[in-house]
Amino acid sequence: MQLTAEFAPDRQALVGGPLRGWQHHAHEDALARLGPVHAAELPNGLEVHVTTMGLEPTRALLNDPRLAKDATGLRAAMQDQLARKGRPTDLSRIIGPSMLNSDPPHHRKLRALVSQAFTPRRIAALRPAVEKTAEKLVAALPEDADLIAGLAFQLPLAVICDLLGVPEEDRDQLHHWTAAMMTERPELVVPASDAMFGYLAGLIEHKQERPDDALLSALAQARIDGDRLTPEEILTTAILLVVAGHETTTGLIGNAAVALLATPGAWEALNADTVSAAVEETARWDPPVRVTPHYLATADIDVPGGVIADGALVMIGLGTAGRDPLVHGPTADRFDPTRESANGNPALGHAAFGHGVHYCLGHHLARIEAQTALMALRERAPMARLVVDPAELERGDKVVPNTFAAVNVRLEA
Repeated sequence: MQLTAEFAPDRQALVGGPLRGWQHHAHEDALARLGPVHAAELPNGLEVHVTTMGLEPTRALLNDPRLAKDATGLRAAMQDQLARKGRPTDLSRIIGPSMLNSDPPHHRKLRALVSQAFTPRRIAALRPAVEKTAEKLVAALPEDADLIAGLAFQLPLAVICDLLGVPEEDRDQLHHWTAAMMTERPELVVPASDAMFGYLAGLIEHKQERPDDALLSALAQARIDGDRLTPEEILTTAILLVVAGHETTTGLIGNAAVALLATPGAWEALNADTVSAAVEETARWDPPVRVTPHYLATADIDVPGGVIADGALVMIGLGTAGRDPLVHGPTADRFDPTRESANGNPALGHAAFGHGVHYCLGHHLARIEAQTALMALRERAPMARLVVDPAELERGDKVVPNTFAAVNVRLEA
């Protein structure tokens, strides 16, 4: 897209906004041509620097130790900035000492503990249960269905709650709290995160008294180098697993379904041999995470064509990394589920699951869930179709996840 007087890229679109279809692609890609770093303001008033760079610079930044994730430093920087602006300084409980918001060496200890539940072998063993849940959810969809409400959030929510040991009757409430927390609107974020914190504290206490074989019990009993996790570490890790375990996969499933249904012939051609490539192409082209959660720059960082200033709050854009024409050529901005990767591994052509020490721990599970959901839907409705122009589909009002608010389809056999 050429920049013209009729198209002025909006930096605020990098952190959400009233977007439809794939409008954010145009904003991100246009801003990437203007420069690598852009100032934006989150709904809570925090000023952040958002990057729009190619694949290799993005990967380098994701692995740069000068971008800190330590929860104490992040909270202090955020609260200081908000206080100087006269804004409320209450923050989400998710900005706590979990593996997401910690740096090495402590990060390695936390990740090693949780990763025991996410080994490739364990995740592969979950596939039959995931398939059974997906088939059940798809069978229950009406002929005119919203894929987000009926499938894309229900499947990953069920799977992560099964892993954690969350009672079935409480799961919808967890999803509502999570959705509120992703808006970066303090009037929604703070009460929702406090409520989830309180609920999970009670559930963990119950697991400590009556342990089972679920992950929350394991966290409550776990030791790192002989020391138990602190109560706050257990709770923030539990919140992270609930939120990350279903919110982003909801986007991957929904984005893949829309891209395939909107691309002539793609849905009809989808099968067990091609679904993995279709999911990777979705992750590349329309990733389920628009920008990473916050980092704190601890020094000036030179990036190609610009500088990230010491002390800046940074959110790394992942969309332009996947649509990098230096990696994918002149068709980088097109969805093509048959795309051939130059290196033979499509997963190496994007940064949708991050890079470096904070690479997504649940990426194997997310891929299985997306593949399973798409194949169950394809078997139920080989002639499924969107009921509105995909360009008119509304994105949710969330900052980090890149999801559609609703995807209404006609499930035709």
